[in-house]
Amino acid sequence: MLKKFNRVLLVDDDDDANHFQEKVFRKYNFAENIDKVLNGVEALDYLNKCIAGEHDLPEVIFLDLNMPRMDGWAFLEKYNQFSESVKSKIMLIILTSSVNPDDEQRAKSNPEVKGYKNKFLNKDQLSEIIKLMPF
Repeated sequence: MLKKFNRVLLVDDDDDANHFQEKVFRKYNFAENIDKVLNGVEALDYLNKCIAGEHDLPEVIFLDLNMPRMDGWAFLEKYNQFSESVKSKIMLIILTSSVNPDDEQRAKSNPEVKGYKNKFLNKDQLSEIIKLMPF
């Protein structure tokens, strides 16, 4: 059994991908609460509501790169502006279908990005993510 996190956030405009990943999380008891938003704008709104006390911050954010309205790169620019006290409670993982090595390099150059994974996560990858958790 994997460690169970209180809350994770999936940021992806692909409902099928979100549904599949949620099933994997539940199967391996990865998270108690799994929240989903469809783009970076919704993710920022979600995080601001967390900060305002509407619910707990997610311990892990899985961020897609290619989304309408606000993609993952634009989200990261805004996310970097959050306080260190907020960011220190969240592990941000890129979860993408991109096979472009430039995307991976760009993601790894951002200090807030703790991992870069291709869709779709399995049990072994979830175990790897757990090992990355600083808390």
